[in-house]
Amino acid sequence: MAVVLVLAGAPAFASRKGDKLYKDGKLAEVKKEWEKALDLYEKAMLDDPSNVSYQMAARRVRFQAGQLHVNNGQKLRADGKLNEALLEFQKAYSIDPSSIIADQEIRRTLEMINREKKTPSAKDRGLTPAEEEKKEIEERIDSLEGPPELKPISHTPITLKMSNQPPRILFETIAKLAGINVIFDSEYQPTGRNFFVDLTNATLEQALDFVAIQTKSFWKPLSVNTIFVTQDNVTKRRDYEDMVVKTFYLTNTTTVQELQEIATAVRAVTEVRRLFTYNGQNVIIIRGTVDQVALAEKLIHDLDKPKSEVVVDVVVMEISKTLSRTLGAGLAFGGSPGVSLPVNFTPRNPVLTGQPTTGTTGGTTDATTGTTLPSTTIGTGTPTKTGAISLAQVGHISTNDFSITLPGAIFQALLSNREGRVLQAPQVRAVELQKASLRLGDKIPFASGSFQPGFGAVGAGVSPLVSTQFQFAEVGVNVDIVPKVHGPKEVSLHVELELSTVRERIDIGGLQQPVIGQRKIIHDIRMREGEVNLLGGLQSLTDTLTENGVPGVHNIPILKWLLGSSEVKEKTETELVIFLVPHIIRSPEITPSNLRGISAGSDATVRLHYAPREEEAEAAKPQAPPAPAPKPAPAAPKTPAAAPPAVIPAPAPATPVPAPPPAEKKPPASPPAPAAKPAELSFAPAKLLGKVNQNVMVVLQVNHGLDLFSAPMRLKYDPKVLKLTEVVRGNALSPDGQKLNFLPVINGELGEARVEMSRLPGSGGVNSSGPLVMFRFQGVGKGSSQVTLEEFGLRNSRNLPIPAPLPAASVTVE
Repeated sequence: MAVVLVLAGAPAFASRKGDKLYKDGKLAEVKKEWEKALDLYEKAMLDDPSNVSYQMAARRVRFQAGQLHVNNGQKLRADGKLNEALLEFQKAYSIDPSSIIADQEIRRTLEMINREKKTPSAKDRGLTPAEEEKKEIEERIDSLEGPPELKPISHTPITLKMSNQPPRILFETIAKLAGINVIFDSEYQPTGRNFFVDLTNATLEQALDFVAIQTKSFWKPLSVNTIFVTQDNVTKRRDYEDMVVKTFYLTNTTTVQELQEIATAVRAVTEVRRLFTYNGQNVIIIRGTVDQVALAEKLIHDLDKPKSEVVVDVVVMEISKTLSRTLGAGLAFGGSPGVSLPVNFTPRNPVLTGQPTTGTTGGTTDATTGTTLPSTTIGTGTPTKTGAISLAQVGHISTNDFSITLPGAIFQALLSNREGRVLQAPQVRAVELQKASLRLGDKIPFASGSFQPGFGAVGAGVSPLVSTQFQFAEVGVNVDIVPKVHGPKEVSLHVELELSTVRERIDIGGLQQPVIGQRKIIHDIRMREGEVNLLGGLQSLTDTLTENGVPGVHNIPILKWLLGSSEVKEKTETELVIFLVPHIIRSPEITPSNLRGISAGSDATVRLHYAPREEEAEAAKPQAPPAPAPKPAPAAPKTPAAAPPAVIPAPAPATPVPAPPPAEKKPPASPPAPAAKPAELSFAPAKLLGKVNQNVMVVLQVNHGLDLFSAPMRLKYDPKVLKLTEVVRGNALSPDGQKLNFLPVINGELGEARVEMSRLPGSGGVNSSGPLVMFRFQGVGKGSSQVTLEEFGLRNSRNLPIPAPLPAASVTVE
């Protein structure tokens, strides 16, 4: 018997052990220790292989454990550790053989290892074949160059005077002065006559354009230091003029129609033939000549502007007063005023004809006389009315067989005063030329029609069912606004304003239908920003007098109250005012460059002209003012050889170039210009006195700044005395209104702040003086603190440092 007990207790013991392992596995799973949880679940399965819960938990965790090793392997492979990544993928496959991604990653990693053995590259290590192909495509795209742009060796303005020279000599001379090469078309055969050229302080592009116009030639850059010259005609331009493809991403168009309108405008103005739009991303793709694409870029920049936005305050004020007085006195019958004396026939029992077979159970009232007639219930005999009398009993009828009801008296006096005020002030925000709607209220259903089917559902005949159709009316405040902004101060509004309420409900065809009162205004108005405009108003006064009484008597002063009269006086006053207040929160961003006209070439050819570059403008500055040369002037006329530096001769002149007049001669060297003042930095004020919990402001200023572009810095202060609460940028780097890259980072524990500030790329430097950064401190403890610049890197647009001494400030907190 003992053996039987031991054998019977063995499964229970195994089940308790498996449950403990299962519970430990659950805890490990919650902690996301997938491998430990899988090991515990598998041990539980060994104790009880038939338990479905153990099997499901093991399968679930096996996937998570394998996926963990797959993720680790992918991270290692991205770091270039291919062998370690392969081991992780193999572990994942050993844990979960059904993992397809683990098998794929093993094969992909093996391919990468084999490829690396053949062509090792630290840069491409860790890239899959697909990623490597994608990288090659990106590199090829990044290596695509734009149209060639000339970068001559010398940016000195060209001053040239040549006479009776062929076009080739003119182009070659200009090219040698700028340090570039020139290549001519093999079919280039200009006119046989020679030309005269006289240029003063012209840029390279201007000089080439002047000669090209004179000689009917066409030139284009082939590289940074080479140009190609051929004849100017339609055929040669089609053969040699460069084409450019550019994609423009528009950021402010909201509808397909706006994108198509911009594309149509660009196509019509630039006469570009290949222009396509992609509505999915608001993209315009253009292929055209360099100048056509540049002109299209300018047009898209002018047209792709953020739309103006307006917030309109709609204020509705309504005041209503109702005063009502009711007076009444007189006779009343049945609870209602008036005189009504009905005579009822109520015969006695001896007069009535007796009928033992009938019994009276109730009565009915005659609608005309108000006489109550008794009714009968059916018994064993023939039913008859109890009120019936025989002819023999007519002589016994007397006044006792009739009855009358005397009227009562009623007195009524009521005074009611009702006053209400309604103020509704919704705000509506709308984008220019787009409708904005505001609905404040309820939707009230009303029947719009009904019909009755011709046949019933079962059998022939007309169906008794009626189908009624309902619609919903919007009741409340309904506002529709379409704004149009005319500038930073004026706006036009198309306004539709409706105020509606349910006044009453009436019965129409057995249905209660609402009667909706409506006040609607439709206006087109032009207003100034912030102007209060009275859109509409209503003032009504209603006096109502209602009298009830006996005709002819109700006009007698005292008698009318005795014989029954009533008087109701009601006075209603209503005032309604509606006005609008527009606020422009975004105005058109129209810059001077948008309004400035540009040169776009001739009707046959689009040609743009650009201002000289900064280095060309700098090179032209020394030549602009005439150098003082009173001392060497007497010796210059005696030596004619001194004239050629001012006039550059042609390589093979047919006629010697005449010397310029002495007044135009320049000395070989000009006196040095006075040195510019170095940049200065200072804290304002240098010494400051504050109190605990009081804010103080320290301003970092720059003076005599030339070509300022960026100013990264690191500020140091005592955190026990001061707390830096805010860093505000000044306008020293943006006197022209350009946006800045400004990023302050405050570390209050260490008592320092890092500020990164610079102008946007391509905006160039500025010459400026003024506040650079403003630091707002708060006193947190008594003492004195030095505010110093530990690091400061003032740089110009060429990323060269600008030397400046570092200032310091002292802040004392009491």
